[in-house]
Amino acid sequence: MAETQPHSLDEGGRLAHHLTLRDGTALAYQDLGDGPVILLVHGWAASSAFFEQVASRLSTEFRVLVPDLRGHGETPPGACPTTIAELADDLDELLTRLDLHRVIVLGWSMGATVLWSMIQRHGHDRLAGMVIEDMSPRILNDESWALGMSSGMDIEASVRATRAMRADWPAYAAAFAPRMFARDRAAREPEIVADALTLLTARNADAMADLWASMAQQDLRAELPGMAIPALIAFGERSDAYGPETSRYLVETLPAAKAQGFAHSGHAPHLEQPEEFVDAVKIFARQALAQATSNDTIEGSTQ
Repeated sequence: MAETQPHSLDEGGRLAHHLTLRDGTALAYQDLGDGPVILLVHGWAASSAFFEQVASRLSTEFRVLVPDLRGHGETPPGACPTTIAELADDLDELLTRLDLHRVIVLGWSMGATVLWSMIQRHGHDRLAGMVIEDMSPRILNDESWALGMSSGMDIEASVRATRAMRADWPAYAAAFAPRMFARDRAAREPEIVADALTLLTARNADAMADLWASMAQQDLRAELPGMAIPALIAFGERSDAYGPETSRYLVETLPAAKAQGFAHSGHAPHLEQPEEFVDAVKIFARQALAQATSNDTIEGSTQ
């Protein structure tokens, strides 16, 4: 199937829905379509705009919720610290306040870390399945762990990175943006890098550095075996962020996981191969929801 160029990204005044969080922050989110719920969680320094095309395609069959995480897009940082734990609590508050159940959650990059943290802190009773898009449970490498970032980033390199973010965020974003995509695609279609960079550059340097430092502290490997819900591990076969070994680790460690690679994608298959990505998510969501319904029926018959 031919590769599809993503639509131009734009996050100006798109989100009509807002939820006032525990600290008074207004969490902005899209609410599209009708049916079983899919929650899309964007990555570090991104926003819901990065899911625009995927959300539209999924909304023909599902109700799709796409928040701007705290400190991103149209959601301000607020009074709470900019940490993975706070972002996780925000998502749990969204699901709880909207009284949502049997939710399929999808986390891209840092969005997966936020979802794992949400499950760690609040359980997965409201969830029917999860899609993890190109992420590791621990992004930093050391002598005992080599499945973090493919660059080999360790704690010292992470500290240097946060300093660089605070010192010159536009320059850091300019270096980061091309690595979101397969190298040949970024070279062939520089407009997709330019679109992404426009949004990345709009972020607050200190907020992004704080959040990166929080993400670098996360080690969720021990939590994965307890996440007993269906999982789809989606990864770009040309990703510069994480290698295929990381996806294999997730399949081996999560109780009910399977992997799907995207041959023409880097770190963002949902942007680089949106049609194939949506098809994979739809198939997985249908299967996970059918399994959740079957489990509920069995539990009901035994009570």
